[in-house]
Amino acid sequence: MSVNSPQWRLLVDHVQSIPEQVYEHWRPGSGWDNRTRFGREYGWDGVAWCMIFAWDMYHDVGLDAVVPKTASVAVMADWARRHGRWSEYPSVGALTVFGGGVHTEIVTGFDAATVRTKGGNSLRTGAVDNGQGNGVWSHSHARQDPYVTGYLAPRFPDGDCPPTADPSDPRGGRAVGSWLWGPLAPSRPVPIPGPRRPVVSLAHLVAAARTDPGAAQGHTTFPADVRPVEAALRAEGLLAPAYAGDGSFGSRTLTAYAAWQHRCGFAGSDADGIPGRSSLRLLAAKHGFGVRN
Repeated sequence: MSVNSPQWRLLVDHVQSIPEQVYEHWRPGSGWDNRTRFGREYGWDGVAWCMIFAWDMYHDVGLDAVVPKTASVAVMADWARRHGRWSEYPSVGALTVFGGGVHTEIVTGFDAATVRTKGGNSLRTGAVDNGQGNGVWSHSHARQDPYVTGYLAPRFPDGDCPPTADPSDPRGGRAVGSWLWGPLAPSRPVPIPGPRRPVVSLAHLVAAARTDPGAAQGHTTFPADVRPVEAALRAEGLLAPAYAGDGSFGSRTLTAYAAWQHRCGFAGSDADGIPGRSSLRLLAAKHGFGVRN
C-alpha cells in the first residue's frame, strides 16, 4: 500500500508485516521472560505485553493518539467505553477484548461468522504452554464466542472508516459482509448489497427536538431526519399514527421519545425527550436506520 492509503490500511499492513514467531526468551526454572523488542519500544519491558504490542503497532505508523498508551487491557476497554469507541462488532484495526480484559489482539479481517486477529504475548494456534504467551501469532475466533467480549473501534484521524461489520457504525461507514487481508484486498470495501436505508443525523435531531415543540404547529427543522425516528416510535407503540411521518419533532414526538428513553433504562435529565447517542442507536438498530453525528 502507498502512503496515500487510508490510515487503517497502513496499520493493518504493518501488523501483518510482523513475522509470526517466538519473541521471548526461555529461562530454565522460570519460563518465558516477557522480554521483547516490543517492550523496549514501549518503554516497559519484562511484563505481559499483548496491549504493549498493540500500542506499538499504532505508534509505528504515527497513530499514537488513536488508542490509549497503557499496558492494561482492562484500562483500554474502560477508555473505549468512556470515549464512545466501544463496539460489539469487529472492524479492521480494532482492538479485540478477550475474556473480559485478559488479552487483546488487533482485528485483521472478518466474515459473517469469524473474526481474524493478530497479537503479541500469544501462542501459536494449537500450542499448549500453560496459557502463557511467548510470541506474535494470528488467530481466528467465532464472532459469537463468549471469549470475545467486544472491541475498541478507533477513529482514524484521516476520517476514513475501516471495513466494519457494524450496521450503525458511528464513524460513518456502511457495514460489509467480510474483509480479509491480502495484497489485493480493497482499501475501499464494497458495502453489503441491499436497499439503501435512511441515515439520520444526531445533531439534526437534537436541533429539531429543541426547536419544533416551541414553534408553530407543524413546524419542521430537519424533517428527513425526524421521519425515520417517528416511524420507529410509532412501531414501538409510543407515538400515535396521526403524528408519525410529518417530520416535525413536536411536543408529542418529544414525549414519545422520552418514553423510549425510559424504556431503555434512562431517567431524569437523560430521559427528557432530546435524543442521545445511546438511545438513538438502540432505536436505529431495532428499526433499520443508521445514525451519524
